[in-house]
Amino acid sequence: MDAKPIDDPPHSTEKYDEGALLPEQQKKINELKIQKRIEHERYLQKHPELNILIRDFIRQTCLQTPEDIRQFAASYFTHPMLEKRIENLINEQIETINSDTKVISEEIFQR
Repeated sequence: MDAKPIDDPPHSTEKYDEGALLPEQQKKINELKIQKRIEHERYLQKHPELNILIRDFIRQTCLQTPEDIRQFAASYFTHPMLEKRIENLINEQIETINSDTKVISEEIFQR
């Protein structure tokens, strides 16, 4: 594995100082980044409700276009019915997937 940084520097930061780390140190950092990304992806796969929650928050924000986004976020994430809303959205997604699967299965048998 190349010892150079594997990503471009974060937006609006200075360029990497390629001499700041020894090649072995950079290699270990790159390996750690890969491992963390894998761990994060596994976590997200285990918790699909997180994707639904964030997607709904963004959707509601765009629909309501609040002046005070921080207050809106605080209200959204502390709403007493949020858990039920996300549960309903998960169930809707499951129903859609099941419906799509049924349609695909029927199409296969019609051939």
